[in-house]
Formats: sequence, C-alpha cells, structure tokens
Amino acid sequence: MNVTLPKKEKISKRRLAIYIIIIAICVIAIIVAVCIQILGNDFTNKIFGVNKLKAKTEEEEQLLRNNFDNIFSNGLQIQDELTTDITKIDNNSDYVITNYSNNEKVIGSYELNVNIPYINIDNDIIKQYNEEIKSIFTEKAQSILETKNQNYIYSVEYQAYIENNILSLIIRSNLKQGANAQQLVIQTYNFDLINKKEITLNDEIETLGLDKEEVQKQIRNEVKKEQEKAEDLSELGYDIYRRDSESDYYLIDNSNIFFLHEQNLYIIYPYGNNALTTEMDLVII
Repeated sequence: MNVTLPKKEKISKRRLAIYIIIIAICVIAIIVAVCIQILGNDFTNKIFGVNKLKAKTEEEEQLLRNNFDNIFSNGLQIQDELTTDITKIDNNSDYVITNYSNNEKVIGSYELNVNIPYINIDNDIIKQYNEEIKSIFTEKAQSILETKNQNYIYSVEYQAYIENNILSLIIRSNLKQGANAQQLVIQTYNFDLINKKEITLNDEIETLGLDKEEVQKQIRNEVKKEQEKAEDLSELGYDIYRRDSESDYYLIDNSNIFFLHEQNLYIIYPYGNNALTTEMDLVII
C-alpha cells in the first residue's frame, strides 16, 4: 500500500521577509525593555536614539530653579575646550568682559549696581548684540545718572557660558522708581562659534535631539500651572500678572529668551520685558 504524503507548502520569499521583520522587531523591543529596566532611560535613549524628554524629579527641578538666581557672577565660564578659532576685538581680553560698571549711590536720587557685559568677538551679528545691550542697559544706567530726586534703584548682572562651541549670554536687570512697580528685564544671546550664526530655540531643540511637540507641550503645561496659581491669588484679592497659556506668545518659534547650561535647557518668559512687573515663567528641560 502506497501512502502519499502531502507536499510541504513552500514559503514565499515575501512571506519569509515579513516573518523575519516581525521577529527582528520583537527582539529589539525585548532588548530595549531589558535595557530600560537594567540601565535606565537615559542610557537607552543615547544608544537607541529614542527622542524623548527626560522627566526631572520635583527635587531636581526645584534645585535648578533655586540656583537660577545664583548663576549671575558677572563673568564667563568655559565648560570645555574650544575647537574653533575666534577672532577677538581685543586680544588681551576674554571673550566676554564687563564693559560698563557703576556702583554709585546718591540718597534720594538713585542707587546703581550695574555690571554690563560686552562680547569681545569680531563678528557682525555680535556687533548687533553689543549695540542692543548698550541700548537696553547702558543707556538706561546713564540716563538715571542724569536724574535728581527720582529715587531710582537699578541693578544689572550677567552670566556667560561657552559650552560645545556655543556662546550663551544671560543679562538680568531690576528697576525700581519711587512708588512704581519693580520691573525685571532678561535678555539672552546665543551664538554658534563654529558656524558664526545666531542660535534659535528651534536650533537648540534639534541639537539636543528633543521632540518639538513634546517641548511645546511642556512649555504650555508649565505656564498653565503658573496661570492657575495666579488665578487662585486673584480670588484672594491679590494683584497678579495674567497669563494665557494658549497664546502664540508661548510658541517655540516666538520664544527667544533661552540658554543651555550643563545640558539643561532654560526657556524664560520675562513679562517685565514689556510691562512693569517682576513676574516671569521659567521652563527647564
């Protein structure tokens, strides 16, 4: 008796390729899951290029916020060795120097404590930065010196960093005149020393490998928290600065006050730049 066995079904190359792809995806998923469990998210993100924001603990974020007030030393910190040639205007001075300093005090008229920086780099964009710094901060200090019996209190401080061949300069001023509300002004300047160009927040986000939508979401969430706090205070009868977290003002494309330090991205919304207030929102990523 002859028994005829059924013919084995031949697997097509296309189906075989699909099987291999599915198995490879499963293997990668298992490896990623194991790495996250053993090595943590940060290491895994670097190895596999996972584009994800690192969630800071409340303690880490609060520490960075508290330290923000302490970063201003009126000087320059170079974190790592420069890999590009930079043409200075004055070869005998550092890349960022204090160009104007005044600690004069006249009772009843004014009290100054200003240290205003100058970027000592020969470049047309840097030249515009220096002109803007002079216009906003130096000329204000000089105009106060010409007043009498106005009771001005004016301070300016700054901090500069060079990290990964990026120059970041942060300038903060506080102005109080008589019974008027105090005004906080913050300006930042970010310059690519290799490509000789201005750095935008979009550029920084791309360089860090962050997802723009996630960053935008975090900005709006942080501002919304502050908005809710302000509304609670308003109900208690306090004067507040009103925010609208859905405003285009908070779009990344419209956000130009920021800097990077030790891989922490600081995005600042200083409302005193356009109003008499010390209110500001600080988003740290």
